[in-house]
Amino acid sequence: MTKKAEWYVIQVISGTEENVKRSLFQRRESLAMEDYIIDVYVPTHDVVSVRAGGQKVKKQRNLLPGYILVNMVVTNESWYIVRNTPNVTGFLGAGNIPVPVSGKELEQLKGKVQEKSETFETKYKVGDTAMIVKGPFEGNEGIITGINDKKGTVKLNINILGRDTPIELEFPDIKV
Repeated sequence: MTKKAEWYVIQVISGTEENVKRSLFQRRESLAMEDYIIDVYVPTHDVVSVRAGGQKVKKQRNLLPGYILVNMVVTNESWYIVRNTPNVTGFLGAGNIPVPVSGKELEQLKGKVQEKSETFETKYKVGDTAMIVKGPFEGNEGIITGINDKKGTVKLNINILGRDTPIELEFPDIKV
């Protein structure tokens, strides 16, 4: 087994990622394994959903549901501690041998977290007909031609004076 700290992917029961992270830190402290279990990383990004009244609600979502990353020195004892933490189902690897994540893969993952730092959760689809419920075009209908999850906006084509006119509105300004 290796004697250098490396990052490993741990499979956990989906939805328990933060609990497993807390448990690993508690077990690390209580069993004096700070030199072997270095860090635990749960990749998340912010998702903003818009409620019916237009209120924006920010939630954190796991980028990799059912997986966490652990920076650790693999020894029989550290492997046993991680493997037997509640809600851990195993290491990602070949059989019982954990395979470390390369530095390049870790950087790509962290890049994805930065990239997806905040997105809007939407129920809209391109091609849907939407009613404008707020603003100067209130009461008009249009066809959704584009969705920007990062900005929380949609592009609509509405009919103004007999012509299709593209406009951009925020999610709370329309209703499908």
